[in-house]
Amino acid sequence: MNYQEAIDYLNSFTDYEKNTEYVYQDIKLERVKSLLNKLDNPHKKFRSVQIAGTKGKGSTCAFIFSILKEAGYKVGLYTSPHLIDFKERIKISYEDDMAEIRERLIDQNEVSELVEEIKPHADGIKGLTFFEVYTVLAFLFFARKKIEFAVLETGLGGRLDATNVVNSLVCAFSGISMDHMAILGNTIEKISREKAGIIKDNSLVVTVAQPPQAWREIERICKEKNIRYYQVGKDFIYDVIGQNLEGSILDFKGIADSYQNLHINLVGPFQALNAALALSVIQLLRQHEIIISSLAVKRGLQNAHWPGRMHIVHRNPFFVFDGAQNPASAHALRAAINVLFIPKKAILIFGVSKDKDVRGMIPHLVRGQNLIILTQANHPRAMDVDTLEQKMVQFKRIIKKTKTVGEALNLAIENISSKNDLVVVAGSLYLIGEAYTALKDLKFPEY
Repeated sequence: MNYQEAIDYLNSFTDYEKNTEYVYQDIKLERVKSLLNKLDNPHKKFRSVQIAGTKGKGSTCAFIFSILKEAGYKVGLYTSPHLIDFKERIKISYEDDMAEIRERLIDQNEVSELVEEIKPHADGIKGLTFFEVYTVLAFLFFARKKIEFAVLETGLGGRLDATNVVNSLVCAFSGISMDHMAILGNTIEKISREKAGIIKDNSLVVTVAQPPQAWREIERICKEKNIRYYQVGKDFIYDVIGQNLEGSILDFKGIADSYQNLHINLVGPFQALNAALALSVIQLLRQHEIIISSLAVKRGLQNAHWPGRMHIVHRNPFFVFDGAQNPASAHALRAAINVLFIPKKAILIFGVSKDKDVRGMIPHLVRGQNLIILTQANHPRAMDVDTLEQKMVQFKRIIKKTKTVGEALNLAIENISSKNDLVVVAGSLYLIGEAYTALKDLKFPEY
């Protein structure tokens, strides 16, 4: 089987990231378990940590992966969605010929070989989805590469997510807020109940500060399972002592170790919270006799990278890509902009998926904007610009519409007047992925 045949086979399964009409309750973990069992249960051949939440879980996973990598462990990272190429979802660390620790994505040949191995077993299981098959592929790849740890970002919800077949050492929760309401429920309680479904009988649990409704759900399940749970801000304390366009510096005090002057190269105040959650997970691994050195922690935080979140892709003028796609992440983006930038002119390029709370996002994103450029990703879930324009009329901003992300970026460049101008691209990770692809064809003004 060649790579294109493998891709065609994977795409033959229902992809609920593109299909807006699927029924979440039709997802069954039994399908994934059945397929894994036919493949000798690769997910049981490495230890796992699992992160769920609405915002910040991807960055948290990236921090944990980087720290474990710097500590010398063979570690795998599984995240979703991707920005440009779906191979981005599967990453491993490895030692090169010079004994340097590096990282890489799964390659085309590996995808082809694994799909060929999975296909005979998957063909006999009715109802499998793209995400389920690809998750199994990731676990099989990790087992073949003999990784010691897998860092897993929950895809959607938690209880029924394909990643939830693992028995995680630590289950962590980034901020929970309203998103995917049509699927997970229209209240924080319902959404949190689904996400808290990742908690296992013998897991350790840590969470950032949550809305009271979310906290009650996490606490309830932990008490039912007689599990010790921890909270960032109570059991783990962090203090941001500096931040700028290069990242942040923070101090951290945990239940085992304390660290001073930790440098984070990911930009934005919210990344300090994500780093603190990652550090909390690392400290809880001590209870499983997994000790990470202070040097590995410092290097891991400083070397972590996670594109698409407050990523400054060009300076003078500033272009910032951020996948903010719900009101909470839009609020975090606005707070970061207020702290880090004083633009002469601010331009927003905005596109969003049909199922998102646009009216909840807009007040945060339009504040201070001189021009708003609406566009849409080339994706089945993208909201068309005319519908999006109707939702924004009440805010009385200068609005222009474009058909493609590349056209929107070029229009923004045409409207730049100084090196201190700021262009923010936000609203959807699919939008951000296309913006990255369009970068190579852009001609930025020189000042």
